[in-house]
Amino acid sequence: MKKVALVLVIVSVFIMLLSVATAAIELPLRVEVNGERVYFPDEQPFIDSNGRTQVPARFIAEKLGANVTWDGKEKKAVFEKGSKKLVLYIGKAEYELNGEQKKMDTAALLISGRTFVPARYVAEAFDAKVSWDPDIRTVYINTNSKPSGKKEGTEIVAGFEVPLDTNLLAVETTWGGKTEACFEINLLRADVEGQIEDLRQILLQKCDSSTVDEVIAYVSQKKERKYYLPSKYIYDNKSKRYIWIKESFMEDINVFYCSASYKRSEE
Repeated sequence: MKKVALVLVIVSVFIMLLSVATAAIELPLRVEVNGERVYFPDEQPFIDSNGRTQVPARFIAEKLGANVTWDGKEKKAVFEKGSKKLVLYIGKAEYELNGEQKKMDTAALLISGRTFVPARYVAEAFDAKVSWDPDIRTVYINTNSKPSGKKEGTEIVAGFEVPLDTNLLAVETTWGGKTEACFEINLLRADVEGQIEDLRQILLQKCDSSTVDEVIAYVSQKKERKYYLPSKYIYDNKSKRYIWIKESFMEDINVFYCSASYKRSEE
């Protein structure tokens, strides 16, 4: 009995030490724009003393579709996109947005000749949505908010008629001959309920309503990005195809329309 108790104590201590060691490993700071990770070839983003994520000015400007210029005399970075103009001054909390004086809780920085700017203030100045996940040290920037006026019309994706105004991502993809199309619901993208409803209407073009109901019920279980959704295959008798919901660890839920030649026995 004493030996068993000793073993349990050793195992508990080991697990505790492993947890501490894991916690001590700091994940690299990441920036994602519209679901795509931004890679910085030289100077890397960092969190400043005010808790704000600082990123190289040129790279954030490119991802937001803005132009940025540097005024060395006045030590300011000027961002412009359409009718909007943002001016950040090195070392100053005061900044200008469309000529209006504003103040932030941090400042742009000049480090080793490279201009760093606070990602949130720059992104939000151009109407992007910004969120932060401290668990995986990731900044999410979303510029894909639906415009007030809907885009009219549709496009054809792998034989499906997809509305142009949807926030659901629809692409043709073969995945090694296994699939024909992928529809991605993203919990960080605008109008999640609308994305799910658009998925329903798109699948109904080729699949039986009972199959579509099962697909929608399954993907609707995931309401938070940290919720784990296991992989699932649903066979549709009408199209004679499988619908594959890929396992989801993060904010994206990928629903694949499989090819006619794909059989589950291949797995």
